[in-house]
Amino acid sequence: MRTLGLALGGGGLRGAAHVGVLQVLHGYGIIPSYVSGTSAGAVVAACYAAGMAPREMEEAVLRLRAKDYLDYDWQGLGKLLGHILTGRPAHFPAGFLKGSRLEGLVARWTKGKRLSEAGLPLAIVATDLNSGKRVIFTNQQFEVEDSDTIIIREASLSEAVRASVSIPVTFVPKELNGLSLVDGALKDAVPVRVLKIMGADYVLAVNLQSRRLERPVRDIPGIVTRSIDITVEETSFLERQLFADMEIQPDVEKAGLSEVHAIPDIIRAGRRAMRERVGKLKNELSTR
Repeated sequence: MRTLGLALGGGGLRGAAHVGVLQVLHGYGIIPSYVSGTSAGAVVAACYAAGMAPREMEEAVLRLRAKDYLDYDWQGLGKLLGHILTGRPAHFPAGFLKGSRLEGLVARWTKGKRLSEAGLPLAIVATDLNSGKRVIFTNQQFEVEDSDTIIIREASLSEAVRASVSIPVTFVPKELNGLSLVDGALKDAVPVRVLKIMGADYVLAVNLQSRRLERPVRDIPGIVTRSIDITVEETSFLERQLFADMEIQPDVEKAGLSEVHAIPDIIRAGRRAMRERVGKLKNELSTR
């Protein structure tokens, strides 16, 4: 049996689809040996590596309220508005959301575990805003050949996730080890290559790029996220072609960061997408 590496892509609340994917895999007795994640995929990857079962994940996300993870920097936004109204030079905040609530939520879900305490080989991807380099949080010992990657092995799972989910402008960057860390999707939207480097025989990529780009976006977070999706898709596509043995793309509509009512449908979409391919996956994992 070939070892399975599961790459979970970014996508905001669409990341709930990863929970449905894992539920189907477990239902068929297919247990990933390696897991990687970017942005929303990093949340699920970290929880899974910390020992959270897919059913527990579903229960947790179905209880979510937007206020559990959205903490607006009202003070910073108020100062900005005041400066604009009075005509004084404006100091723009680094992001609309502080990210502390989200980091705390992930810390609870992962029981405060550090990378070294993860139960299986894990990689979480972020981007250093200052150097433009890919940052990989991992519990594994490996080296990468390119000079465009920074490896971090000493951090909590929640710190790694907080860095990976930090959509520019929407979230304040995560400051860690002298780095200013933002959304991993800028460099690696679906982190497939790192799974091959870590030793996975077979890589399953879960791509949450929306199939329905025609839906208009009108708010700043939506515009930023859509811009990232468009910008990174070509590079991400090439990497998936080179390093993913199978790709699934759950049919999920774009959901805003606060639209928790969409989560049940998103989980079901993940299940549907995985069920359609699970027979082929089982066959391919059993053959060398």
